[in-house]
Amino acid sequence: MTAFFFGLLFVFGLIIGSFLNVLVFRYNPAGKLFDADRLSGRSRCPYCNRELNASELVPLWSFFIQKGRCRECKHKLSFQYPILEFLSGAIFAGVPFFIAKFYGLGISYFANFRLDFFYYALAFLWTLSFLTWLVIAIIDLREYVVPNELNVLLAVLGIMIGAILVIYAGKFSPFRESFLGQYRLIFSPFGNLILNRLLGMFAGGAFFGLLIFLSRGRGMGMGDVKLAAASGLLLGWPDIALAAIIAFILGGFIGGIFLVLDKKTMKDRLPFAPFFVAGIFIMILFGHALIGGYFSLFNI
Repeated sequence: MTAFFFGLLFVFGLIIGSFLNVLVFRYNPAGKLFDADRLSGRSRCPYCNRELNASELVPLWSFFIQKGRCRECKHKLSFQYPILEFLSGAIFAGVPFFIAKFYGLGISYFANFRLDFFYYALAFLWTLSFLTWLVIAIIDLREYVVPNELNVLLAVLGIMIGAILVIYAGKFSPFRESFLGQYRLIFSPFGNLILNRLLGMFAGGAFFGLLIFLSRGRGMGMGDVKLAAASGLLLGWPDIALAAIIAFILGGFIGGIFLVLDKKTMKDRLPFAPFFVAGIFIMILFGHALIGGYFSLFNI
């Protein structure tokens, strides 16, 4: 039953990923992200403009059965199609699993619908958060811009998740308001969830805003500042700080590789949101273990 349940979630996530591809490919930085006119209409080949039939729209399957090419013009299609669909499916199946484990639930109970409403609400909201971060990373990678609509969505999700954690505080195990667990007590001046969320929002926005000021706008854009603030409200302090540290390490490492391979120069732009989103994902999934491993080096 459990495997079947998460399998269904994965398939549903593939379908949502197909829609997200439409959202990303049809996005125009000069317009709105959720433009009804742009999003409506049948899917077409981006090269020969042929209208696609139903058999060409099956997530993952269609891309690989056609060997990554348009059936008519034979032009190579972007690998973004299967990658985004797969990641969406993995998020839909993996995040509820992770949330159930993080809040101390048995997976079988989760799959058999024997939990209270707020657990499903958290699983849904965190899944939507992961999907939003994923779309932000891909759009920034393609267009060098972070849509304001998605930053607003992250902020709203942060408020909703925070409200659930406050209202149902007595039902959670200790230290479940932070993905860093008990280590939050070391790095945070507050024991209050709301204050930690507000501190995360302020610290994220202020730090990235300072980087823009010091680099005179060459280091990153205001979209990154808004992303850091919205994510800080969603994650709280000190989670947002560790996510940013991981992001800068990843960015420096990947950027260094590009420089060595002459793929980029010091004057070339490098979108930061993908690294920041990767840092957030790593922090959520492995942040507690990373902090614990660091302290163990000093026998703490």
